[in-house]
This record gives sequence, C-alpha cells and structure tokens, in this order.
Amino acid sequence: MAQSSKATARLLDKAEADLVARSRRGAIGALPDDELRDLAAKLRERRDKARDGARRQRREMRGKAEPKGARPATDNTGTKAKADALTAALKRVGAERTRREEKAKLPSQRSLARKALALRQRQRAAERPASRTAGKGMRAVENPKGAKSGALNDAGARPALMRSKVARQS
Repeated sequence: MAQSSKATARLLDKAEADLVARSRRGAIGALPDDELRDLAAKLRERRDKARDGARRQRREMRGKAEPKGARPATDNTGTKAKADALTAALKRVGAERTRREEKAKLPSQRSLARKALALRQRQRAAERPASRTAGKGMRAVENPKGAKSGALNDAGARPALMRSKVARQS
C-alpha cells in the first residue's frame, strides 16, 4: 500500500528522505541517466540495511539472536515500514530506468518518416511503366459467341435482307 509523504518522512532520516523525494514523479523525470543510476545504488544500499535491521529485530523478538543494544527489540514495524518505503522508491527508479531504455529502443520520428518516404517512392516506381509504349498492353479479344462476318444476323446484312423480303412480297 502506498504511504503518504508525511508518513514516509517520519520513518526516514534526512538523507533517506532526500533520496525518496528525488524518486517521486516530478523529480525523477528531470534526473540524468547517471544520477538515476547512482540514486538506485544508494536506495538499494539503504533498503538492504533497513531490511537486515528488521530481520535482526524479528530474530531478537523471537529470542533467536542476542540483542544488539542493552535490551532486545520488542517491535520491528518502524524498521520494516522504512524498508518498505525505500523499496517503493527503488521500484519507481527501476520503472523509470526501464521506461527510458524502452524509449531509447523505439525508432525516432525522423527515421520512421524516412522509411515511409522510401516505401512510397518504391511503390510509385513500381506503378510507373518502364517506357512510353504500351508494350504488351491491351489487345483485341474476339468474342467467340459473336456472329461471323456475312452472317444473316450481322448488322451489315440487315438492309439487304429487308430489300429481298420486300421484293418477294410484291
């Protein structure tokens, strides 16, 4: 569960609070890559220290380990919450680094535009004929169902047929 910045500031010392504040949304985007890498290393170091302290305190509470101080620890919730806050900050830094790496892998708009132009020019070249002549262009195809020249139902034979019909009727 996410913690408020006031609750987080109460758990952390000044240096840790500064590290966590640098990992928040607005500030993390302004950091250069090398500072982001350093921030991740510092957060990881602090998180490991807090996590180890919480584990030691838990062992002290169960009686499995000797107390580090004058008396054994009775509660480790504060140390555990501190480790959780540092873990959340480390996850934000990791997500930002991953986002930047993915963004670097994506092609730029310039390269995409050049690729689109090359494809367009290649397509236009394929559509354009190689010469000004038709080459093997359109050819007349005879209709196999059409009447042969000189047949009775041919258009030129019609007037002759009418003349002969009129001549036979009279």
